[in-house]
Amino acid sequence: MSEVTIRLNRLGLEQGRMWQAVVAALAIALPVGLWLGLERALGDSVLSIGDGDTLYLQSYPVPGARLEYELPGSGWTSPGVHFADQRQNFVLDHLRASVEVDSGVDSLERLLDRRVQPVIGQNGYVYNNVREYAHDGAGLSGYRADIIGIDSAGSITVVGNGKGAAAILILIAPGSDPAAPEVDPDPYVAAFVLEGK
Repeated sequence: MSEVTIRLNRLGLEQGRMWQAVVAALAIALPVGLWLGLERALGDSVLSIGDGDTLYLQSYPVPGARLEYELPGSGWTSPGVHFADQRQNFVLDHLRASVEVDSGVDSLERLLDRRVQPVIGQNGYVYNNVREYAHDGAGLSGYRADIIGIDSAGSITVVGNGKGAAAILILIAPGSDPAAPEVDPDPYVAAFVLEGK
């Protein structure tokens, strides 16, 4: 067997291999620097919603329905990237709200069942007590169900304009009462202006 001698420099690297260490360090540092630069350039990823701000959603991929609405009260924020035309999520303290618009809806009850499945699947919730729901002031009707989790409760409401356009509202708050005032859809649906088909 032959012997091999490896000579190290002051940094503990093999002599003549400094360029490989520099390339490895750059391969790690450049993506991190790029990510931090993009994060600073894009700014804060939380959008504050002003009191009385009018918000708009449009159905996707078929732009047949449009929803104009306001959130009740003040202090709402919208976390994440704000490029979604069809759905938007909001937070007020510990209350979470999601508003969505859809077009070409034949059955509001089937839409409620389809839309609640990802919510209960991700968070371990169950939903029950599906019942008819109507808001005369907004001229919208559909269905509402309760959402119940271990330490959270809420509601899902699906309303339509009778022409195929539908709006979906999901409210989740800490607690165990799906009839709590903070998850009541009435103040939200009252501000819904749903157009299209």
